[in-house]
Amino acid sequence: MRNPGSLQQEDQGSNQRTELPGNVDTLRAQRQKLQHGLERLIDSLAEGVIDKDQFTSRMNRTKARIADIDKKIGTQAADEERRTHVRSLMSRLAELSTHLKSQLKNADFATKREIVRALVQRIEIGPTKVAVVLRLPTGTSA
Repeated sequence: MRNPGSLQQEDQGSNQRTELPGNVDTLRAQRQKLQHGLERLIDSLAEGVIDKDQFTSRMNRTKARIADIDKKIGTQAADEERRTHVRSLMSRLAELSTHLKSQLKNADFATKREIVRALVQRIEIGPTKVAVVLRLPTGTSA
């Protein structure tokens, strides 16, 4: 509560560790090229330029590459959604911290405990790290 900026620093560190190469637009452009290649491959088979065995192997490789790119696009979209959600939560926590800062200086133990109970949903303890899951409303009416 005293230093909401520390969460932002932690989030930036985790973003650097989970950053995927390339952006969604580049991946979509690659997918579009592969889709056009797939269409040309079908045309080549129809025109008799390649035989069925060549077509099957190339088609399987192209479909696998398209599926891989689709997976990367989905992962990046989900990661961006998570980052947006975390930024929203950090903003709400900063607002709450600003509001409660003066009250925390003179608060007794029972008041501090009630604040922690109101904010912390659960604490997850793993073999190498401890995660504190906060219970913060994201709406503006809260």
